[in-house]
Amino acid sequence: MNNKSILLNGSFFEEEYQKKIDKLNNLEIKTVYVFDHNINPEIKKLSVYKIMAALSKLDKYERNFQIGSMVLNIRKREINDLIQNYLNPLVEIKNFTLGIGIGDDKYEIQKNVYDNNIEEVIKKIIDNKSFQENNVNLVIGGSSQKLNDLALKYGLGTNQWEGDITNLIKKIEAHSKAESKELNVSYCTKDLSFDGKTISQENFEIIYVLSEKKSFNKQIDEIEKQCLN
Repeated sequence: MNNKSILLNGSFFEEEYQKKIDKLNNLEIKTVYVFDHNINPEIKKLSVYKIMAALSKLDKYERNFQIGSMVLNIRKREINDLIQNYLNPLVEIKNFTLGIGIGDDKYEIQKNVYDNNIEEVIKKIIDNKSFQENNVNLVIGGSSQKLNDLALKYGLGTNQWEGDITNLIKKIEAHSKAESKELNVSYCTKDLSFDGKTISQENFEIIYVLSEKKSFNKQIDEIEKQCLN
């Protein structure tokens, strides 16, 4: 099963991104994700892509991988803006993986946020007829039990950003028993040597997070050599 994916670093589109996409096309990967880098950039002085502009560029390009967001912070947008300019266009992309979350105090300061209820947002997404028609995969990102319970309640995917492997295994076990269309647990990691072989359950997704601190080519070569064989 192809369960290895890539999360793009913020400056990915700044220089020769077509060549970078060509390099990604030569990998046996499942999905290329974009992140809300303008919310929480890795290096503040560097330019970062906007999530919708990045996805537009990827969607227009001939590619061998699927695309997705991991994750879109629903509380950083006013609800009408969120739905009309983000969620509705994203569910029009076939086989898109739509990762959403509410932010985490561990990784970013939660200020200037809107009081958007994530369960209500989930309902709006799954009630959109394009959600089913385009085979969109909805994933809830976050570490809280509340968010994981919502994913289980609606038969959705869940994403863990780094953290303890024991918790990851517990999530995999819980979701393997749920009534969802497929086991859908993903794990974001900056450890490019992590291949998941230490986890007995193999049918979960590993998302390698590209960094600004290493060159793109060096990171891709490392992933290809250590993790995709």
